[in-house]
Amino acid sequence: MKHLSKRPPMMLAALTATAALALAGCSPANEQDSEATSPESSQATSAAESTAEAADSELTFDDAVVRAKGEDNHMTGIFGTLVNHTDRDLSITGFTTSLGAPKNQMHETVDGVMQEMTTPMTIPAGGERVLEPGGDHLMVMDYETPVAAGDTVDITFELADGSTVEAKDVPVRTLLPGDEDYGDLAGQEHGGHEGMEGMEGMDHSGHEGMDHGDSGNMDGMEGMDHSGHEGH
Repeated sequence: MKHLSKRPPMMLAALTATAALALAGCSPANEQDSEATSPESSQATSAAESTAEAADSELTFDDAVVRAKGEDNHMTGIFGTLVNHTDRDLSITGFTTSLGAPKNQMHETVDGVMQEMTTPMTIPAGGERVLEPGGDHLMVMDYETPVAAGDTVDITFELADGSTVEAKDVPVRTLLPGDEDYGDLAGQEHGGHEGMEGMEGMDHSGHEGMDHGDSGNMDGMEGMDHSGHEGH
């Protein structure tokens, strides 16, 4: 006959509680809690969320930068790469910024002459368009307040279909000085272009008399006289 040993009820209860704690310590829920408090896990989660947001946006502004300026300059430039993540062409008709400048314009270079675009800026399907000194770029104009390096600026792009896309927290940086010649600007100060490399010898005379409102859109630009560009 086998004699079965019996544990006192209190001992059995204690063992049961110990086993429950041990199982709880190995549960998936606790593993997740541990991961949530890990700095590496938090960083990975943030990076994944940022990647997902970029993938969800039809248009992104990569490597974007706003040129820093002092109060003596009333204009500044914005550069970067516009990337179209869709299977259709996207056309930008204008833009605004969190600076609240009275005038924003999209500029291009034609035969070595810097001028305001008279048609929307198109980014091909699945492609990109580089905005850089000496080429296409965005201009914030008639803005007297300093734009300090280290600050950030939000940019809202207006698309031809009426929708908008926002690029948030674009950094402001100091660019190296260059030697630019902007010709006769009819009293307009282009000091904000100082420091844009690759723009030497370029003439902005084609901006005389142009004023296209807050967002620099293309409305009402038909029939404009660009005679200031003759001879290039």
